[in-house]
Amino acid sequence: MKQNSISFEASIVLKAALCALPSFLMTIGLLVYFGAEWEMWVTCLTLILAPFPFMAWSLTTWISAPLRVASNVISSIREGDFTLRSRRTTEANGTIVELYEEINAIAAILDKGRISAIETQKIIDKITVNIDVATLIVNEDRVVTKANDTAKELIASINQSDSTPEQKTVDELDISFVLDQSTQDFSRFSYVHEGRRFEGRRGLFMLEGERFDLILLTDITRAANEQERESWKRLLRVLGHELNNSIAPISSLSSTLSKITRNTDLDDETKTDILDGLDSITSRSKNIVSFMSDYTRLAKLPEPQVEAIPLAPLVQSTCQLFSDVTSISKDLPNPTVSIDQSQFEQALVNLLKNAKEAGSGSPGSVICSIHVEPNRATISIEDDGPGIANPDNLFVPFYSTKSKGSGIGLVLSKQIIEAVGGTITLKNRENAQGCCATIQLNLD
Repeated sequence: MKQNSISFEASIVLKAALCALPSFLMTIGLLVYFGAEWEMWVTCLTLILAPFPFMAWSLTTWISAPLRVASNVISSIREGDFTLRSRRTTEANGTIVELYEEINAIAAILDKGRISAIETQKIIDKITVNIDVATLIVNEDRVVTKANDTAKELIASINQSDSTPEQKTVDELDISFVLDQSTQDFSRFSYVHEGRRFEGRRGLFMLEGERFDLILLTDITRAANEQERESWKRLLRVLGHELNNSIAPISSLSSTLSKITRNTDLDDETKTDILDGLDSITSRSKNIVSFMSDYTRLAKLPEPQVEAIPLAPLVQSTCQLFSDVTSISKDLPNPTVSIDQSQFEQALVNLLKNAKEAGSGSPGSVICSIHVEPNRATISIEDDGPGIANPDNLFVPFYSTKSKGSGIGLVLSKQIIEAVGGTITLKNRENAQGCCATIQLNLD
């Protein structure tokens, strides 16, 4: 739209002049009609024209002043200042008073909304800070605008960084799944990330005209593993009980039959066949009992006796048991962790033994190291073997990639480590052939 070049004040003056023009022309006409002398001309024109500038200025001021007041109030509202009000509602009546009252009412409504938004933000901040669940607030650009301490710790454990998540996108923080797994308001989602299980809630809310996502995220890995472990324990107890009840009589009967057979008058070939069969039954029964006794250890693992232990000497002494293949730095960092020393040594032995058996067996084929990060210590055990072909079943009881493996070592190690608040992961090495077992423990 083309903007008018004449200002509002100038248009008032122009319209006032046009209103006075008929009287001016009538005066000129009368002066001409009566043949007035020049003195009369000067007197009349002076009386008519001299007051006009003052009258025009007064009219302009009278009309513009209330509008300027209204403009100032609206300008302050636009700038976010809702304290300015029009106080001139008693100077006039009619339309201008209605305009002032409406502007003041709008300012009051917006001020109430601003106060409500501030209070809402304070409530959100208080909930975000004090809740134990990892809580994130993400804007429309996928940028984290607020995260509580629990969320910072959880994100740091995911992306292996100690940086603050605020003002970074969920993609940069490697937690894009909090938005990509669900697009609905008040929805829940589940996600598995590098062996860890997460459950979350997502809700949408508006604040000052902008949309935000409220994310509640929980790492349920330990709880899920504990539930799974309890299920395995119950299964092992039932299997152990039933097998022992069934195999013990079989073993006893086969031994009794062996004695009877030896004292029975049979030809040598028949006697030999019977005795060999009974011996096989007895031997196999004992092997099954021994096999199940290993697994009942999972169900009967005692509660850890936790104490503060320097980590480096424990790792070094355990690696000495496999010194023919293990390489370890002498200048290891020595953080203090809370563990059950005897149980943790057993877990390390299991992992080092697996690495030795998987590797080439040459000196230095197994590399053990310790790294200290904020709030946690990491033990890495790397081998130069073929790597992991099926990582999904590594921690499943009865599953083993070895021809004579029992499938108990990794399961037992995981149970020991998680019992003291740690985590264990196994994955193929990224820049070399082989597998890497990683143990993470909280620092004291």
